[in-house]
Amino acid sequence: MSFSFSYAALGWSSLFAAIVPMIATAAPALPLPNDPMEPIADAAQALTGPLAGAIVVTRDLAAARRAYVEGLGLTMRGPIAQDPQTMADRRRLWGMPADLGWEVYVMERVSVPDAIRILVLVPDRDTPVIRNTFAREETGPYALGFPMREVDAVDRRMVGLGFKRTLPSINRYELQLRDGTPYPISEASYEVTDNTRLVALSRGGGLPQNGSVEPDSGIGGPAYSSLIVEDVEAMESFFTQVLDYERRSSREWTNFSPRFRYLTLHALGARTGNLGLVEYAVADRQPASGVPPRPPNRGLAAWSFPVRSVDAILERARLQGATILAGPLEHDDPRFGVVRVATLLAPNGMLIEIIEHAGRSGAP
Repeated sequence: MSFSFSYAALGWSSLFAAIVPMIATAAPALPLPNDPMEPIADAAQALTGPLAGAIVVTRDLAAARRAYVEGLGLTMRGPIAQDPQTMADRRRLWGMPADLGWEVYVMERVSVPDAIRILVLVPDRDTPVIRNTFAREETGPYALGFPMREVDAVDRRMVGLGFKRTLPSINRYELQLRDGTPYPISEASYEVTDNTRLVALSRGGGLPQNGSVEPDSGIGGPAYSSLIVEDVEAMESFFTQVLDYERRSSREWTNFSPRFRYLTLHALGARTGNLGLVEYAVADRQPASGVPPRPPNRGLAAWSFPVRSVDAILERARLQGATILAGPLEHDDPRFGVVRVATLLAPNGMLIEIIEHAGRSGAP
């Protein structure tokens, strides 16, 4: 049975249903697709699915609702009830202080099943902010990205809602397919809560968007997320060796100043839910805040990934020397239902949740 990452075709629980053996022998080199967003390897042996969830911590729920719901069309539900055992589990999984309380909300695009589902935590007192500024050169979790057919209407709405656009106007530029054919990009990013950004992006030239979009509105996502990192090789090694992701592209971007390297990682076989890792030259970086990128600190604080086997991923994490924070334990996640979940830390300290549908565990 092949392991498809089309949530719309299979439904969420089926995402975790198949357990297939890992292949220990080295695979032959695969031809690269002309479109850098297209899969290289197929999903048959993938251990991890595309990025499915994110955790955002904020004290400004009204601003988050204005940006994500009014601006980008997500729905919000909550506050969601938490019994004492659920709270205790979450303290373990996220490393929350014993004396801190918080409310939980979910933001999602229910009409697009493969869109990233956001868990919003609202702590009952101020906590440190992960990023000092909105500057793109500052190390730390940066943005959630939204694919769409047209950026202009969303841009008018976001600006009308009071969110500052990064540049004076929508950024329009060209990228190239692997054969050198250019295609147009329209992109705009907006400063939202806790020094994080939202990015609206459209691919032209007849290419598919980098995530599913609603037929009526033409808006989708969140479909990807980006980090500003200081050691892109260590981060790439973590996501490829522990979570089984593949590199699709690595570019030097010169249409911004200062220039930077942008590396994209995807789950095998996936066309959405990708990760963007941005690295600036040492001379161009702004100092990081020193606040760990994980709850209860405010901002984009965690990524959540569906996996075939939590135990297999944890074993890979141990072999790679990654820090395992908590779990596995069975937990009722308001985004995904009852799951087995564990948490670990990426090399930059970001919280990573690995999630397996309860009752489907098994060593690959």
